[in-house]
Amino acid sequence: MSTAFSAVSQSLRANLSALREMRGLTQAELGSRAGIAAASISHFETGQRIPSLDSLIRVADALDVSVDALLGRIPLGASAPVDPIFARASRASAETLDTLRRVTAALLTDEKSK
Repeated sequence: MSTAFSAVSQSLRANLSALREMRGLTQAELGSRAGIAAASISHFETGQRIPSLDSLIRVADALDVSVDALLGRIPLGASAPVDPIFARASRASAETLDTLRRVTAALLTDEKSK
């Protein structure tokens, strides 16, 4: 195992556990939110298994953090907090995003006229 990979793996283990605990979640609760078995969350935290890319994204989404934060590429709390509604919107369909743009533009236009 390369030194860089080992460092990322260590960061993932520590950050996953810390973020889960900061949010007051059990491994089972995080697993449920991410659609992953609680045993898998335990294995990720202990380093017994490395998550697939899909699992990594699911866990990051369930914790409302970026994959970079989960992997330790940026310090925890370094990024500005993202409102969960914007995080969900970023995963919406193109049609929904277009509707959101039009509604937001209309709301902001109304604000300027007040």
